[in-house]
Amino acid sequence: MSQHGYRGDGASGQLAIVLEEQNLCIAVTSCLNNMQNLLNIFWDELVPNLKSDTLQEDPEAYRELQEYIADMKIEPVQGQVIGKPRSRCFRFQENSADIRQCDISFGKDCCSLTFLTPRGPEQLRAGFGHYEYSVFQLTDTRPHPVATYAVWQSPDELEIHSFIRDSIFRDVWTVDFSDGEEPIRNHTVCSCFRPGKPHLLLAFHDKWESISG
Repeated sequence: MSQHGYRGDGASGQLAIVLEEQNLCIAVTSCLNNMQNLLNIFWDELVPNLKSDTLQEDPEAYRELQEYIADMKIEPVQGQVIGKPRSRCFRFQENSADIRQCDISFGKDCCSLTFLTPRGPEQLRAGFGHYEYSVFQLTDTRPHPVATYAVWQSPDELEIHSFIRDSIFRDVWTVDFSDGEEPIRNHTVCSCFRPGKPHLLLAFHDKWESISG
C-alpha cells in the first residue's frame, strides 16, 4: 500500500503506481537512489491537481510537450583539459572475472578500451564530445548495447562514461596513467542485482615497469 493507492517498487527507481479513485496508473523507469523524492512530486504536485472532468484539447501545449520530450537527452561532457593520448597495454593480476589485460588506444576524436576476457577480446569505444556505440558485456550476465563518451579530467586521468542502453545501469571508468598499482577503476551507478567488477591490479612485472619508468 502507498500513501495514495498502491504500487510496485523495482530496483533504483522503477515504479508502478495505481490510483484507483483517480482512474490513473503511473509507470516510471529511472535511475534513482532516493525514490521517495520522486513520490513526493507525485503526492505534492500531481495528485492535488487531478480533475474529474475531461480536459479541453490544447494543441499548443501538446506541441510544447512533444518538443520537450524530444529534447530530453544526456549531452556528453565537453572537456576543458587536453590529455596526451598514450596507447598502453595494462596486464592484470589474477582476479575473480579473469580479466587478463586492457589495451588502450586513441583515434582522432575517440578512444577504446579492449579487455581480454575468457570469452575473448571485448572493446568499449568512447567519443570525445560525442557518443560512440558498442556492444559490451565484461562481467554482466549478457551483452548490452552501450553509448559511451570520454573526457580528460587531468593530463594523466581519463574518465569514460558508459550508458547501458537496454537497462538503467551506467559505468564510469577512470584511467589514471600515473597510477602504478590500479590504473583502471570502475564505478557503477544504479548497480542493484548486477554482478560486480573486480579490482584490476597491475601484474607485478607491469607494476615494476610503471614505478621505474
